Amino acid sequence: MVSYTFEYSQGFKDLIVELHRGKEALPFYQHYIDDHLGGQNSRLSHFVRYLCPEIRHHCGELSTKRVLDFGCGTGATTVALAMHCSQVVAFDIDQKSITVCEKRLIEHNLVDKVQLLCAVDFENMIGKVGSFDFILLNGVVEHIPLSKIGLRKKIFQMLFDILNSKGVLYINKTPNRLWPIDRHTTQLWWIPWTPPGSKWAYSKAVRMGKHFDNPETHSLGPLGLEERGAWGVTFFEIKKYLSGKPFEIVNSLPDHNKHLSYTQRGENIQRCIFDFSVYNVFSRWTKIPITALAPFITHLVIRKIGQ
Repeated sequence: MVSYTFEYSQGFKDLIVELHRGKEALPFYQHYIDDHLGGQNSRLSHFVRYLCPEIRHHCGELSTKRVLDFGCGTGATTVALAMHCSQVVAFDIDQKSITVCEKRLIEHNLVDKVQLLCAVDFENMIGKVGSFDFILLNGVVEHIPLSKIGLRKKIFQMLFDILNSKGVLYINKTPNRLWPIDRHTTQLWWIPWTPPGSKWAYSKAVRMGKHFDNPETHSLGPLGLEERGAWGVTFFEIKKYLSGKPFEIVNSLPDHNKHLSYTQRGENIQRCIFDFSVYNVFSRWTKIPITALAPFITHLVIRKIGQ
């Protein structure tokens, strides 16, 4: 796989540090900083090298598609998409992240390809954004609190309804709550198996130094731990959110039920073994995609049918 790196200006690097101010005591703080820049192991490099080829494999070329990057954050996915698309709409609820996203696009000379939107509730944008052929939710679902009953279902159905016929919801990098360890936020066991917003889970995370209240970035108390992403989602919950909607799981179709070999071979041997084992023992017969059992739900492709 061809490497990809990008050297950002010092001004942009300072923005990333400022965005993470107050998080210095969190585990992997330096990783968070590096991840938002353009090094070989950054999310930008990963999206360019792995996410976009996987999208093209499952969904075809993006050049003719109208794309929504839902929950774009600081814009690493937005840049990767804009490299392949003529038009991208990028949405996030956080104005600071949108500001960083705009600066990132300027440095990549891609600002003319992207429309940036920020609002507390995406529902307020529905009449303005139109419809889409492709909607990406990368590392987004886990940040929508489950304790706000019905919110995840509302968002999924809202996004599905603005898809064109044969349009795709593409869900990536969301922790799978079937697994008992929170690999996303605290790296602690049993958190995902507690009730969402559990006071016990919150107290344990604080006691172990894995979480602290920061009103500038998240709500106080257990809700803040939810917003950081400690409770992921399951494949079966996602299907339930879309119950009654006309869709198919592309990952269950021939040629789409495993990750592309070239995105895994030599990069992640453990994942290769996991994919091979789950496919042959389980997915091949049940048609339930491999990612339904993986630690993270990645490259889940939901296509709208009919109409």
